[in-house]
Amino acid sequence: MRKLVFLGLALLAASPAIADTWTGVYDGTIVSTYGDGRVVKVYVNADHSYSIALPNGKELRGSWADADGQSCFTLTDPPPAPGAKPTCFPIKEYKVGDTFSGEDPTGKFTGVIQAGR
Repeated sequence: MRKLVFLGLALLAASPAIADTWTGVYDGTIVSTYGDGRVVKVYVNADHSYSIALPNGKELRGSWADADGQSCFTLTDPPPAPGAKPTCFPIKEYKVGDTFSGEDPTGKFTGVIQAGR
């Protein structure tokens, strides 16, 4: 019985936690390039907030949460348009070097996670 309990605890300790999808990005920058050539930088934080640096120098802010197999980013500042939906991605352990595609109200983009802020 002790061996079984120990094995179960060892497996739990070895399993990656999915509760914090963006842990590998907290010290990095997501560089998102849109179809029209526009580039924005996204900074994801451990407190479940994020910010977006726009090419014109303005900054957007919001929060992110994992639920129902999705990691969703919701704009809060400035307030989103009525009926606006969050931008969501599949839950996975994102890290420096990953690339992914997405779409938000301003268009389709490709994101690349780079080291450093």
